[in-house]
Amino acid sequence: MSLMTRNRTALLFALPALLVPVIEIPLVLWARSSFIALHPDYLNDPPTISRSINDPAVGGPFANLILVITALILMVTPVLVWSYAKAISQLTLSRARRAVMRVLLVLLLVLQIAASAGMVLTTQFTFAIDHDLHMLGSYIFFCFQALTIVIAGTLCRMLHGEQRRQGIPDDDWQFLPVMHRVRFRFAMVILALVVSYGILFVLKDHALPVSAYAVQVAYTQCEVIVIACYVLFLGSYGIDINNMVRRGKLSPGIAARPEPVTGAAAPPAREVVRE
Repeated sequence: MSLMTRNRTALLFALPALLVPVIEIPLVLWARSSFIALHPDYLNDPPTISRSINDPAVGGPFANLILVITALILMVTPVLVWSYAKAISQLTLSRARRAVMRVLLVLLLVLQIAASAGMVLTTQFTFAIDHDLHMLGSYIFFCFQALTIVIAGTLCRMLHGEQRRQGIPDDDWQFLPVMHRVRFRFAMVILALVVSYGILFVLKDHALPVSAYAVQVAYTQCEVIVIACYVLFLGSYGIDINNMVRRGKLSPGIAARPEPVTGAAAPPAREVVRE
């Protein structure tokens, strides 16, 4: 395969991940601005995304594009699971630590599928159609997507730590090491934002020493920021996928390292020579 062909193939593989934030962030902003344009009285009562898509003129196109975004996410997810599995196979690990990583990987897959299902549910069933199903989908999406990202960030930290400890060169590693570091830190930021969003969700219905309008603005803006961060985190994998395809790292060519025998000393880590 020529270099140009490989680069084009790499971009094609990375495109689904990159398109997730490119489509969803403008979509969310459009939904809110369009609803306010149709209902100017909501300028004094900033609407949530749920309220915005309750208008069929907004909710119909929004739900259809969410189906496209969900399809893109489900296209990316198997590539990510395969890539994480290959990275785990590169490491010399105890049976217990390998099992922990594999369990986290399975949880990541299950929770991402559940979060995607919740996203579809909450957009297909608006308040006007079925309030309870809408809220159920919303809870599933926000909670499970947050858990998926925290698990992915944890895996990134564990894998990056093992890569460094075992002296595996960056060029031989499945992921870009810098993206491991960025993704873990971003996951912690997202976790803090989700906790803040949950607190605002509870506080907005209580009497507070600040105006209800200020709380509603903070709540609705936090909602948009959380959703944007969710999809930016997913989109960040496009950088890794592009790199993997260009370097031929997605092919099943790396055999798993042997696990240390219980009670025996683990093989020494390769020494990293630093200039």
